Amino acid sequence: MGLTYKVLGADGNEYGPATLGEINAWFREGRINADTQVNRSDMNHWSPAATFSELEVRRPSTPAPASALPVQAAAGPATAQPVAAAPASAADLATAAQLKSGASWFYWIAGLSLINSIAAFTGSQWGFILGLGITQAIDAFGQSLEGGGKLVVLILDLLAAGIFVFFGVFANKRHTWAFIVGMVLYAFDGLIFLIAKDWLGLGFHAFVLFCLFRGFRACRELNAR
Repeated sequence: MGLTYKVLGADGNEYGPATLGEINAWFREGRINADTQVNRSDMNHWSPAATFSELEVRRPSTPAPASALPVQAAAGPATAQPVAAAPASAADLATAAQLKSGASWFYWIAGLSLINSIAAFTGSQWGFILGLGITQAIDAFGQSLEGGGKLVVLILDLLAAGIFVFFGVFANKRHTWAFIVGMVLYAFDGLIFLIAKDWLGLGFHAFVLFCLFRGFRACRELNAR
């Protein structure tokens, strides 16, 4: 079997194995250059492509253009197919950061709601405003229960928090439906604060919904590119 090669992309992922002909085609297309880290199947270490005499590496006297920089891709792990050479733009990185920031609010909602429930379960009177109204209502009902009833209340709290963790996982994977359904449920949860005339809690719900909407908008922009 002939020698094969792998290349290390700028995203830290390995791409290959590829034949000598495929690797040289990548060089001719400008997808990789002399500085790209390459591993040959008969070696146990990585070296710059320029150190391999059989590779058609361009060795210009001037710095390499941006298009010849190491592979930058949004693809998955090792594959025999070449990947796009253009690095992610600053706008893409900023949009991706906004998506993650928005999606992280699902985790905050779930985590702080659980802390509020544990505090109520132990008889404490303090809590976080960002928590879910539904878990607070369940906890208030559970105060009058004993033994197994309190355990049921805690399970319901865990279920409610788990739903928002679920949304957070899929929102981080760029699923717009997770943002949409999560925002709708959180908006309905805010009605509990409206009915209770808890304006501070309602205001924080509105703020979190705004942050979630920004994440949703970033998610949609990234998916459209």
